[in-house]
Amino acid sequence: MMEEAERNKFINWIVPIHLDPEDHTMDKKLAITVAPTGAFIKRHQNPNQPFTPEELAREVIASYKLGATNWHVHVRDEDGVPHNEPEFVVRALDLVLDECPDILLSHSGHIDGSKKGADMLRPLVDPLLEMGAKRGRRYVHSLVIAPYPRRYEMEEPLLKDIVQYLEGNDIRPEFQIHNYACVNHVQEWLLKDGTLKGPCVMNMIGGYHGSGYSGPTGLDPWARMYMISFMNLLPKGSVIGATIGGHCWLPLIIEAITLGVDIVRIGMEDTIWMYPHTDEKIKNCAEVIRKVTTITRELGREIATPEDTKQLFGLRS
Repeated sequence: MMEEAERNKFINWIVPIHLDPEDHTMDKKLAITVAPTGAFIKRHQNPNQPFTPEELAREVIASYKLGATNWHVHVRDEDGVPHNEPEFVVRALDLVLDECPDILLSHSGHIDGSKKGADMLRPLVDPLLEMGAKRGRRYVHSLVIAPYPRRYEMEEPLLKDIVQYLEGNDIRPEFQIHNYACVNHVQEWLLKDGTLKGPCVMNMIGGYHGSGYSGPTGLDPWARMYMISFMNLLPKGSVIGATIGGHCWLPLIIEAITLGVDIVRIGMEDTIWMYPHTDEKIKNCAEVIRKVTTITRELGREIATPEDTKQLFGLRS
């Protein structure tokens, strides 16, 4: 039997867990970008992959109803070939905007790789702005650009030209951060001298993306460490996004959500499978949106509305 004095000492001993402070990392709304298709995944890889404007509209509208507030826009023809003719793209945009008038539109950048700077973007963006003005619609809100050399030339004056062109048209540049050089280029070329006027939107790219240039693709431990190191390098005050490709997208996206990213890009552009440990194919974007929004809410985070997302990107209403 425990002695009375020892017993009272044990009873009165308290672990000071009640003094542990709250952590507000996840105390903000999460914005969801749906990415139904890109340029690479074909139907022999996933027979459910959408291509055409009508197929994309179906995916985006269903995703919007489940919480997606932003659409990362790529359009293909019936054979799966990327199609950037403005009139063709507008077919898809109008179908979506008829049902989702306040969804944000985030186009893929560098439309014409034969040109440099803002001239790479003008063949698509200028017509979209003009057609939107005539129809009373906004056909482009933000545009994704990769601030480093890859398939096209990118230097400091060219990136400055792109950013000034976009911001001059009230279009938010989204920087697709594939590697550490991208962070440095945004910091040194755009932020130091104040070229970038609006919020610094930094979309971290991880997992498998085509040629594997976006870092480790597995779960333990390097892909997680890579993502955390990215977050610690991003400029203070950045709007932080996460896009994960390949088999392990789901656990890594959930980890990004717990780390406090502001926006995630999910759907069928960057992956084929639902889970890292099975060959189960994604059937449609809606099931992806439903799964991620459900988990996010169970973690105690709210899902952003279109207006919340517009404010996050610093866009005028």
